[in-house]
Amino acid sequence: MIDLSGVTPLRESRNYMIFQHPEIEGALLKVRTDEPVRKYLLPRYAEWRYGNLRQWNREANEYLAALNRQCPEIERLAVFMGYAPTSLGPAIVVEKLTGPDGELAPTLRSELAALKKDRAGRQRLYDEFMELLNDLERGQIIVGDMWAENVVRAQERGGKLAIIDGLGERVMFPLTLFSNWAFRRSIERRRERMTKVFRLESP
Repeated sequence: MIDLSGVTPLRESRNYMIFQHPEIEGALLKVRTDEPVRKYLLPRYAEWRYGNLRQWNREANEYLAALNRQCPEIERLAVFMGYAPTSLGPAIVVEKLTGPDGELAPTLRSELAALKKDRAGRQRLYDEFMELLNDLERGQIIVGDMWAENVVRAQERGGKLAIIDGLGERVMFPLTLFSNWAFRRSIERRRERMTKVFRLESP
């Protein structure tokens, strides 16, 4: 077991505490901190079997599927490296993506905040994000939880945007796995939603 007692997280989010892996320089430990919320009277199979870790099961499955297809677009994802028990609970082990300063890679949200009054800069960032979505579409990679906190600019990817969280479909019957039309429609919905995040209609 990895002892994290007294260790300061590198970053905290609404769902995770993120730590430097003590034995692997290029890896992070992500420990869930949110409380599971049941939306149904009877627990679904994944909820019964994996509890609050069911999202990790979806992410691992989606990453494994991309590996199986050997699609080059997998480079847009942080590498999945396994799981580990820690003193704070189970952790998922993922590739550490960084910025130019060597710290954790800046998120899309932080870059957008810095470009609040720069419409041309937001447009360039928007174009980069659309390239990311195009790559995900070409690779048939499903990202069910697409938010500005889940996308970072990684030095390990030549400064391109990459996905660090949210892989896999969250619904019980994932049509996007079996229907190309459903998958393309899912990507289009994300384009529409994230266009509003960029607020390009602002002067």
